[in-house]
Amino acid sequence: MFNIIDSVLSMKMDVYKQVDYQDSNTGALKREWQYDRSMACHAKGVISNSASTRTGDKQVLSNRYTNDQILQIRTTEKVSLREKITNILGSDGTSIWVEANFPTDTPTVFEVMGSTPMTDPFGTVVGYNTTVKRSENQTIGY
Repeated sequence: MFNIIDSVLSMKMDVYKQVDYQDSNTGALKREWQYDRSMACHAKGVISNSASTRTGDKQVLSNRYTNDQILQIRTTEKVSLREKITNILGSDGTSIWVEANFPTDTPTVFEVMGSTPMTDPFGTVVGYNTTVKRSENQTIGY
């Protein structure tokens, strides 16, 4: 596109798409995540001190441990609810969001919560603002 939006998308992310298929032996419907594409983006964590809005990183210990993390991602292409995001890289090529509980620096996997278009003053869509949350299941692929 080579517009003002492209100039601020200095990060990269990998997008995985959900593929449904039927097991030939059992007939059960199964889902797997397959690598779809890498795309330019700009991601930032959601930070808020208000109880009425979503907060950024949050860890809760109750009957079950949860680790909530919300990001806002800007892209020129739309990201759908049937996709997952991982391997968000900074401009220097290093992974920014990684899992602390894995033996190596495994990139965090995020689920898409929603996407909305960003328009210029003339109503032309120039990009998309997508909200993602940390996936409970951190394994992705086949």
